[in-house]
Amino acid sequence: MHRIVVLGLMAFNSLAYAECGPTVPSAGAPAETRQFEFLVGKHDVTLHAWTDSGWTPPRPVNARWNGWYGLEGRAIYDEWNDPQPGTGGLGVNVRMYDPEEGVWKMMWVSTAGHQVQDLRAQVKDGVLTMWQVYPERPGWKAEFEVLDDNRWARVSYQLNGDGQWQPQFRLVATRTACGVSEVSE
Repeated sequence: MHRIVVLGLMAFNSLAYAECGPTVPSAGAPAETRQFEFLVGKHDVTLHAWTDSGWTPPRPVNARWNGWYGLEGRAIYDEWNDPQPGTGGLGVNVRMYDPEEGVWKMMWVSTAGHQVQDLRAQVKDGVLTMWQVYPERPGWKAEFEVLDDNRWARVSYQLNGDGQWQPQFRLVATRTACGVSEVSE
């Protein structure tokens, strides 16, 4: 029995590592790799929708967004887990900065769409901004902002009929301790 418990704890430890670490980029990674370092860790997420009077109060999305450095600290892996029916489901993303092009190159795939999306990101006017390359998604972008040491947000925008960027949704991620989450499995 003791051997089974020890093996079980070793397996749990491996899962916890995948969920929470490693937490630093490679010494050889471009300095820009730190632009997405706020993703590293375990985060519970709430959703806010844009209305004519501003953002709605937080809706309990019951989702998690976990991130860690991969490829020996040269990329960021992050995963989305939303267990609610009819939502984004599960997804994974690999983010790597291309210093020759001066842009982040990302690949996203989820259980919602079952198709790889090719995304890019770059700091534009001081804001980390993401857009979709494939399949083409004209008139869409997302911006990231760090709110404090333990919270960050991703705001998605759509071009309106006047050619102005209109906010749609705001995901607010709050860091939690590794192994602890408000999200039910």
